[in-house]
This record gives sequence, C-alpha cells and structure tokens, in this order.
Amino acid sequence: MSIEARKTKTGKTYYYVRVKSGRQLVATRAFDTKREAETWERTQKHLLETGRPLPPKRSFTLNELVTMFLVSRERGNPHTVDTDRNNLAALPKSLLLRPLASIHAGHIREHLLAELRNGKMPSTVARSKTTLSALFTYAFDQGLLHQPHPVQTMPKIPELSTVAQRALTVKDIPTPVEVASSIAALRERRPDIADVFEFMALSGVRWGELRAIRVHWLSEVPIPQLAIDRSHSDRYEEKRPKSWRGTRAVPLSPRAVAIFRQHAAGKSPDDYLFTNQDGGQLSVGVVRKFPLGFRRHALRHFAASSWLRLGTPVHEVAEYLGDEARTVLAVYAHVLGEGQRRDHVQRLSSAESPAVGGGPLGDPWSENSAHG
Repeated sequence: MSIEARKTKTGKTYYYVRVKSGRQLVATRAFDTKREAETWERTQKHLLETGRPLPPKRSFTLNELVTMFLVSRERGNPHTVDTDRNNLAALPKSLLLRPLASIHAGHIREHLLAELRNGKMPSTVARSKTTLSALFTYAFDQGLLHQPHPVQTMPKIPELSTVAQRALTVKDIPTPVEVASSIAALRERRPDIADVFEFMALSGVRWGELRAIRVHWLSEVPIPQLAIDRSHSDRYEEKRPKSWRGTRAVPLSPRAVAIFRQHAAGKSPDDYLFTNQDGGQLSVGVVRKFPLGFRRHALRHFAASSWLRLGTPVHEVAEYLGDEARTVLAVYAHVLGEGQRRDHVQRLSSAESPAVGGGPLGDPWSENSAHG
C-alpha cells in the first residue's frame, strides 16, 4: 500500500493510493487531500485483513441507519414499505439519537414490550420486530453493525411466539347475536354497507378481496361458489390474494348468493360487485363511517368459527380462507376445543350406567363394572 503525491497538467496536487494484496494490485483511487487518501487506505487495509469494513464512527446514529434503510427499500412492495416506515416511525426519539454501536438487544426488547403495554396487538408488535430484524440485517450487510445482532440475540418475548400471536380467544370473535344486531342496526342507515358486512361474515373474504370481486366471479354449477384470485387493498395495486398461490373457491350459502345477485343486477361481468353510491369501487373510507362495535376483520373470524362449529373439516376451512391448515389450528384452537369437549361430554353420557339413564357400558366407577 502506498500514497503518492502527484500533479495534474495544471499543477494541482492530488494523492494517488494503491492497495495491494501480496503482490497483486487490488484497488487504486485518487483524492484531493492527503487526509482522505489516508482514511481510504486505512479502510481498505482493514477490509483486506478482516473481510469487514471499519466500524462506523460513534456519531453514526440509529436514525441515520433508518434513513439509509428506507431509501434502500423504496422500490420494494409498496405495502411492505409503508408498514416498515410506520414501524420505524414508532421508535422513540431517545433510541433514534443513540449511536448505532451502542444499541443492544435490551433496547430493542424494551421497545417491543412497551408497544405491548400500550395495547398493540401481539401480531402488530411481531411485525414491528420483523422490521427491526430487517433493519439490523441491512446494517450488517453494509458493514455497519459491529456488535451482536440486537434482534437475533434478544431474549424471546412469549407473547410474540407464532402460536401466541395467532391464537384467538372467545372475546376476539363476535357472537351470532352481536353480528346480527350490528348488521340489522346498520341496515336501517345504509342497506348497501350492511350487505357488504353480511357478505364478509358469510364468505370469510378479506377486505381487499371483497373490493376486487367482479360480477363474473360467481359460478353456480355444480354448486354456488365464489372464485377468488385477486385482492385490491386501498391505495395499492391489485395483486394475488395474501398467502395463496392461485384461485380459491369459496362455497356460498343461499343468503350470500342472494346478496351477490342483488348487487350484480344490471352490471357487466367485469364490473365490481360492491360499489359506492356513485358506482365507483368501494373504499375503506366509506365503510369506516359505519363502525360495527368490533373490528371489520373479525367478520372473517366469525365466518371461520361458524364453519368449524358446523363440523367443517379444518383442511376445508383453511382452503376457503386461503390459509394453511396449521394456521387455522393455531388461530381457532379454542373453537376446535369447544367441539372436542362437546364430543367428550356426549361420549361420557353414552357410557353412563342405566341407573342414571346412560348406555350399555355401565358406570366405570362402579364396583360391578368390568373396569373395577
């Protein structure tokens, strides 16, 4: 390695740096000042010896890393970019101003725990964790991270485990009475929006999928079913549905078919099924004006739990939702548990002795029982 002072044809001095690996010349560069030349030479030497760039200066902050990261993601999936931007905007200023080299797993864990304490859903906080993991992985790839990965080395937060964040409880799913009363009250104000919510409760479609439904998506032979192959979230381009590889068919009840036919009347096959009062594509801003008393997405959970309680096999429910069977098992574990407990009670009842009105197996606790 060497730094050589040279002059241009006009007499201006510059500094020419040559970097060698053994006898092999691997890099050259010219600088206007000797200080810049020495800094670059030192960086290249460190890179050759360790395979890693020099650590950033202590003044390099987390906020600067966030800015670099978001710029690098600008051409990615718009929905993902927006989610990452929102997640990083939630970082406290005190953390953003810290030198990157001083941030460790404890800082990240405390931030995620604070989000849980502030009432954010575990699934939302888990997505924030994913963003932060991508942020520090980017820092590592850019040679900026010279301490253990703060997210990968962070002690686990039980609430963010895959099963914990997916599992629903009884309070997360509205009851049939709650759904019926909410839709009935809404029907007095906006019958068209009431139909939208009722159709979601009957079909289990996501909001983006409902916006994308065209008139020709309904087929009635051999059975009435909805063919879903597109989703159109507000402000984003239309795309394939989430977590699904192709078109999926959702069988429809007579009531769902009736709603479909009512909104399809007078429309062309390629027209949107559900539209606003001006005939344009429905937007989330319109339906938000008519709260149900529970989350709109809960209608999808209501549909799935209703199908499971009717005895529909898990793999079929997963197919209708566009999810994996293991996801359905995790999310609706308590619903499946209800059915298992009912079946167990029926088996117990059938096994009771005739003395208490039971079946032929006798009382398993009786002295005269074959099990005694």
